[in-house]
Amino acid sequence: MSKLHQMISIKTMFAMLDHAGFLGSTFRRSLRQAKLLVLFAAGMLFSVAAMAQSADAAIDAAKQWLALADAGQAGQMWEQSAALMKEQSDRTAWVAYIGTMHSQYGAAPDKRVWQAMEHQIDHPNLPRGEFSSVTFVSGYAKARAWEKVALVWQDQRWVPVGYQYGPAETAAK
Repeated sequence: MSKLHQMISIKTMFAMLDHAGFLGSTFRRSLRQAKLLVLFAAGMLFSVAAMAQSADAAIDAAKQWLALADAGQAGQMWEQSAALMKEQSDRTAWVAYIGTMHSQYGAAPDKRVWQAMEHQIDHPNLPRGEFSSVTFVSGYAKARAWEKVALVWQDQRWVPVGYQYGPAETAAK
């Protein structure tokens, strides 16, 4: 079979498939699937970027809140916290809690590094909503400690809702 005859045969085959609607519908289906795949991939990239921004925002909010404790402004920490925390602890008790922490570990740490982050949406043991917690390891003058700041997503930002601390050796076990 000559090359010209082969080319004509292939063209004839495509013409027959196209005439039958097979090539057109297959091509349209493939194009539709490719568009969906591109949209899915773009959505995933946007979602990952949004999660990374949210994680960075939570870490920044926690650091800023802890900076108030470092500056001896425990009352201001309480003022900036979410209503949920204020319902659980009054300002005087909060200031005493932060004061106890500083008497155990020392004033502002020379270094604070975030170590872990947790994220919960509508957790059964919490009020409905989106919560995050950021755990830091901090080098205070008297000892190393872990510090955990809980945050709630409220008014398009992360708002502190709680704080716990303890000796760093406990966190390592």
